[in-house]
Amino acid sequence: MSNNTVCFYNDGELDKRSFTMLGLSAKTDDNAIGFFGTGFKYAIATLLRNGCEVTIRMRDPLYDAQDGDDAYTVCKFFTKRDKFRNKEFDFIYCRTDEGTIVRELPFTTHLGTNWKLWQAYRELYTNALDEGGGVCEGTDSTHSVCVFVTSDEFHDVYTQREKYFINPKHKTLARSARMRCIEKIPEGDNVVYYKSMYTGTNLEKPSLFTYDYTITVDLTEDRTLADVWYIKQHICDVWVLGMDYETLVEWLPKASQRDVYEHDLASYNTPSEQFISAVEYLIQKRRPIPMWAHELYLNTRPFDEKITHHKPTKFQQHMLDKAIKVLEYHECMVDASKVVICVSLPDDLVGMYKNGTIYLSKSLFERGNMTLLGTLFEEWVHMYHGCEDSTRRMQNILVDKVALLMEQLYDMEVSE
Repeated sequence: MSNNTVCFYNDGELDKRSFTMLGLSAKTDDNAIGFFGTGFKYAIATLLRNGCEVTIRMRDPLYDAQDGDDAYTVCKFFTKRDKFRNKEFDFIYCRTDEGTIVRELPFTTHLGTNWKLWQAYRELYTNALDEGGGVCEGTDSTHSVCVFVTSDEFHDVYTQREKYFINPKHKTLARSARMRCIEKIPEGDNVVYYKSMYTGTNLEKPSLFTYDYTITVDLTEDRTLADVWYIKQHICDVWVLGMDYETLVEWLPKASQRDVYEHDLASYNTPSEQFISAVEYLIQKRRPIPMWAHELYLNTRPFDEKITHHKPTKFQQHMLDKAIKVLEYHECMVDASKVVICVSLPDDLVGMYKNGTIYLSKSLFERGNMTLLGTLFEEWVHMYHGCEDSTRRMQNILVDKVALLMEQLYDMEVSE
């Protein structure tokens, strides 16, 4: 093996079935990166398909390290061209014990046909990490298990290893229950990482930070993220729940730029006090912030701060005064000081009762006296009786009121 050899090592034991049988995975550690039981085989097939030399050296537990070469079992992989149903394949074989034993493996180089060399590197390195090992150059390693890969092209992947695995030197800037963010890795192709591993799952726009899932999430067979539709929410949670005040004050204005991924995020969580304070400060200083951050902040504020008050015209005030008097005549006492007219209400509502106040949209006055009176009466019912829309109690109150008015009208007509 030459100088372009990369060695993946650990000091555990390697059962030959890990590369002779599909679907075996004995990793029970929640922090382990791999769990499919197929990656090692995919990596071998990918390496051989790309002309790499692949050798595994395993220390035999029956021998001591001082026994030299006798303490190790060496497995070398190679291919043979053959036909299956008149179609040619490169079948994979493993030669052990100085060539005396040759075993045909149950897969060909067609396995993982879309995998690239960097994916094979990623798989072998995650296997090494999961076993407490690592990666180095050359063939001098004396560890119990060594996977040697010799290839100029594969060695080039090794030289870019900090692209495919986040270096521990990178400081975590913020984290949520699922994910963390670190300083942007320029060579990271704008991907989301998984337990420090490059997934190949790209964001639609350049991001301000590099994001890394820290818990187990669903992956596809080629180790890309399966549930990509949740990424936007999970990244937003890092900002909303895990980022400190100083970082938010610095970076929220940058997230307001349309050409960055963080410009358009979404979260359904209540933001942290640090987030609320940072947004409040930026608003006071008239600094730009993304719309999603402004909306999350407003959702934490009292409802009266979320609406724009409207000063009624004389005619609108006259309509409102008349509606209040009509209700008072029918023993529905409305406190005019508890009625607020606003430019608009959420969901295009024209009336709303909330926290002891009746809110009326200015558009309500364009619908005439009857609609104004009916809306004001409905909100008075919510306020006085404490019932919700579309409930049996609300129905009974309204029906009883109609029946009472019908009876009063009948008595007036009959008495005359």
